[in-house]
Amino acid sequence: MERQRTLASVLKDYPKEVILKDGTGVTLRPLAEGDQDALFRLFHRFPKEELWFLNHDVSNPELMDRWVRNSDGRRVVSIVALLERRVIANAVLMMKDYGAKKHVGKIRIAVDPAMREKRLGTWMLLDLINLAVAIGLKILVMRLIEDRDMAVIRGVKKLDFVEQAVLKDHVLDMEDNPHNLVILTKRLQTCWDDF
Repeated sequence: MERQRTLASVLKDYPKEVILKDGTGVTLRPLAEGDQDALFRLFHRFPKEELWFLNHDVSNPELMDRWVRNSDGRRVVSIVALLERRVIANAVLMMKDYGAKKHVGKIRIAVDPAMREKRLGTWMLLDLINLAVAIGLKILVMRLIEDRDMAVIRGVKKLDFVEQAVLKDHVLDMEDNPHNLVILTKRLQTCWDDF
């Protein structure tokens, strides 16, 4: 319950404006009722080969409805990035609200291919890290595909994510070719000194 109150307090800080590397202004805000179609359109701008690794059939409109309904803050916090009222990225923090892993959050970020390499993913990751610290999580986990996500892996390592394991040939692409799954974690500081 405390996590819910803290999260509700933190979510009052939205919407937030961020400036991308090319000077474009983007708005970050929580996923909201009515975003289903915009989220659906975001994922339809991705190549099919990338969608395969999401582990969800994002061509199913019912899935988008469930994603929006389940973004309740207890187990899922979903942030979208908007450019001229169009969703151009989605960042998700998934967590347990009970049990041995309630201190762990899993992160997934999806950025429109046309908006990559402009630091949008970095802004969204920093936003989720701040949310995770505010609600008391202690560890963040990201799972990335080694040969496909090398730029992302290098980027998150600069934000103190540490490679914990490489699962060899753990995932298969659409043609059943094996790829390595890299598991990275970040330990969060729960106590900061003021200066």
